[in-house]
Amino acid sequence: MKKLFLLALITMLTACGSAHQRASGIEESTLLMIRGKTLIGLTVSIEPGLTRVIQESDLTPYTMSVLAAKDKEEEGLQTVTFKVEDGQIKVTVSRGTEILIARKMQFSHGQTREIRINK
Repeated sequence: MKKLFLLALITMLTACGSAHQRASGIEESTLLMIRGKTLIGLTVSIEPGLTRVIQESDLTPYTMSVLAAKDKEEEGLQTVTFKVEDGQIKVTVSRGTEILIARKMQFSHGQTREIRINK
């Protein structure tokens, strides 16, 4: 009887003690940043699947760079950030019927790329 009880206890304990794996870490988003003097009202098309007219609420607030050093040129620009998929995407930025930027871009996982609008 003791052997049967001991066997049942060992079986129960080993079943509860199975290996567990837990993954944690920082999510690495793949991002496209568009910067320019005036972005509000521009139409951004990211193919496949996204077309958006930039509103004031879409703008990303300016944050200071490394060691809190201000960059006057960067500080004066408006910025909008989009999460994009890895791989090749086509980006078009236009103002009305005028196409300001049209390019294909390649993104790797976790990469952030920037487009500057100078017009």
